[in-house]
Amino acid sequence: MPKQKNAADTAKRGLTSPHPSPPASGGGDIDGYTANVAVGASDPVRTLYRTLLAYGAFAILILVAGVAEYVHFEPFTSSPGLHVKVVGVYAYDPATKQTSGPDREDFARNEQFAAVVDWSGLPDNTTTFEAVWFDSFQNIVGSVGPGTPGQLRNQTIVPAEVPEGLKYHLPGQYIFAIERLDNGRPVEVIGRRVVDVER
Repeated sequence: MPKQKNAADTAKRGLTSPHPSPPASGGGDIDGYTANVAVGASDPVRTLYRTLLAYGAFAILILVAGVAEYVHFEPFTSSPGLHVKVVGVYAYDPATKQTSGPDREDFARNEQFAAVVDWSGLPDNTTTFEAVWFDSFQNIVGSVGPGTPGQLRNQTIVPAEVPEGLKYHLPGQYIFAIERLDNGRPVEVIGRRVVDVER
């Protein structure tokens, strides 16, 4: 039966051929062949859109936190009509505790100076106030109060003090502020002066 043997050999050689034909269709693994599956590429527009949404949500959180902080530290019970007169800033003699000379905006480091406040323009009620000197580093370098206008009426001179351990004032801009207090916390500035201390 030579023909049958040759047919069997031919079929066998066809199954084990080193270059078999690829499968006609479909996926999966057939006779060592894996079907090519298209992989969807990432969409850069979608990624950018999600990034912008994340930044937007973060910005809204910052806005909400800012509004909450403003409401907490700037209560709606403020009295914008209140105002106190800062008469001026003058040279000051610590020995006599008196001011002299004209109202000035510039001082040398070795000069002592003080602000003069007229408390009489404020109603004498339970509202408390404080007058504070701030140096260029926002350190408090002199103050009177807190107290009601009646309690502070005799404390009209508020000197700026030299920091402990120093001989002269630090150079820079000094701010004198009169603040209205609420539960011991400053809530409103009702008077302000700025002077420069030169090197």
